[in-house]
Amino acid sequence: MIFSAFLKIFCFFSILFFGSFIQTSMSKYFNVKKDFGEIPYFNFNDKKFISQRGEISDSRSSQFLSLLKIIIEDKSPLELIDNFYSIQEILLIKDLHIAKLEYKNFGQIKIQTINKKLITFQDFKLENQLTYLKLFFESKESKNLLIDFKSIDLRHKNKIAIGYI
Repeated sequence: MIFSAFLKIFCFFSILFFGSFIQTSMSKYFNVKKDFGEIPYFNFNDKKFISQRGEISDSRSSQFLSLLKIIIEDKSPLELIDNFYSIQEILLIKDLHIAKLEYKNFGQIKIQTINKKLITFQDFKLENQLTYLKLFFESKESKNLLIDFKSIDLRHKNKIAIGYI
C-alpha cells in the first residue's frame, strides 16, 4: 500500500518534470515565445507593429509586413482598432475581409478588402454609416447591386454610393 502510494507520487512528479522539460526544450527549438502579448496583430504605418496588448513596437522582420495594415496620420492607432472590429463585423455579412485600414487627417476612413474593394467612411458618422451598411447588406437588393462593384462610399447623408468596374 505504501509502495503503491509512492509509485503514484513518483509517476506524477515524473510526468510533471518531463512535461516541463519537453515544453522548455520545444520552446527553445522552435523559438516559441511564452509572452503571447507580444504577438503582432497589426502592421502600423509599415514601420511598426501593434501587439495583442496594444503595445506599439518597431518591426522586427519583413514577415510583419503581411499583417493587416493600419495607416494613420496624426491619430492614435488604438482608437482606430476599435473601429476596425466594428467595420469588419459588418463586412463579414458579405464575406469581405479587411486588408488595409487607412485614416486621413480630415476624418476619412478608407478600407481596402483582400479582394481589392474600397469602402470609405467618415469617422464622426461611423456608427450611423455602419447601421446603413448593415441594412443594405441584409437587403435583397444588395445581391444584384454588389455584382462586380469596385467601391462603396458611405460619406453621403443617408445614402450609399456604389462604384463599378
